[in-house]
Amino acid sequence: MNQRASSVGELAVGVLAREAEGELTRVFERSAYVKAGDEFIVLLWGGLRSPITINLGRAVAKPLKVGERCALSTGRVAFDSLTIDVGRAQVYNSVLRERRDTRNPPASSLVRGVSFLRALYDASPSGLSLASDVELRRFALKTLSSLAAGREDSIRSFDSYLALIGRGEGFTPAGDDFVGGLLSTYNYIARCNGSREILFPLRRLRHRTIPESAALLTYASKGYVDEGVASLVLKTLSGSSEFTDELLTVARRGHTSGLDMSLGILLVEAALSDSASGGRALERCLQALWHR
Repeated sequence: MNQRASSVGELAVGVLAREAEGELTRVFERSAYVKAGDEFIVLLWGGLRSPITINLGRAVAKPLKVGERCALSTGRVAFDSLTIDVGRAQVYNSVLRERRDTRNPPASSLVRGVSFLRALYDASPSGLSLASDVELRRFALKTLSSLAAGREDSIRSFDSYLALIGRGEGFTPAGDDFVGGLLSTYNYIARCNGSREILFPLRRLRHRTIPESAALLTYASKGYVDEGVASLVLKTLSGSSEFTDELLTVARRGHTSGLDMSLGILLVEAALSDSASGGRALERCLQALWHR
C-alpha cells in the first residue's frame, strides 16, 4: 500500500534523517520515534521543523505501533504496511550550526523573561516542578554562579550535571530539558566565538536517562535543535530587549518541557552576561525564579 502525503508543501526532512533502517520505539498522538543504531529520528505530524525530524504533515491515516519496522531513505519513509513519499520535501538544518555575532540581552530583559517563566510554572498543572527543585538550586548556586564569576571548570564538567540528567517527570525528564536548553545556547556562543564547546558523548548518558532523551541531549549540544528553540536563542543573543513571543512559543510545549528548556537558555545567558560584564543578571534572575 502506497500513500502520498496530502500536501508536499507541509513536509521537511531533517538533515540528520539519512538513509537507515530501524524500528518505532515510541508512538504518540502527533509524533513517533524511530531508533536506527544509536540514533533516533522523530516522525512529526505537524509543521515544526528540526534537523532530527521528518515532517509528515497529515500523511498517515493508519495508526503506527511500537516495534514496527521503518526504513528511511532520501525519498521515502517505509513502514511494514505503509510507504510515504518525501522525495520533494525540503531539507532543514538548524541555524545554530551557523556562526553569527552574539550579544546578550539586557539583564532587565532576562529577569523579565525568567519572571514570565516563573508565572507559567505557577500556572502549570504539575506545579513548580523543576523551578523549585533542590538539585536545580544547587546547580545554579554552584555551577552557574561560578560561570558568572568567570570560572568555567564546573560548567564544563560532566559531573556537574549528574544530579539533573534523568531527573523529573515527563517523557523527556525536566532536568534533561533544562540541560539541553543550556548546552544548545552555551555551545552556540562557543561556536560563534571559536571557543571550546561542551560535548557529552552518548555513552556517558546511557543508563542515566531514557535512550530518546539521551540522544536529544547530544543533538542539542551540537546545535541540532528545532526552529522554535533556535529562534529563541537567536533573538535573545541578538541583544534584543524583547523576546516574549519566541519565549512563549517554546514555553508552551508539553507539560513543562518548553519551560525547562527556556529556563536553561535564559539562566546560562545571564551567567555569561555577568562573566563578561561583572553584572548581577544571574542573581536577579534567580531572585525572580525563587521569589527571594
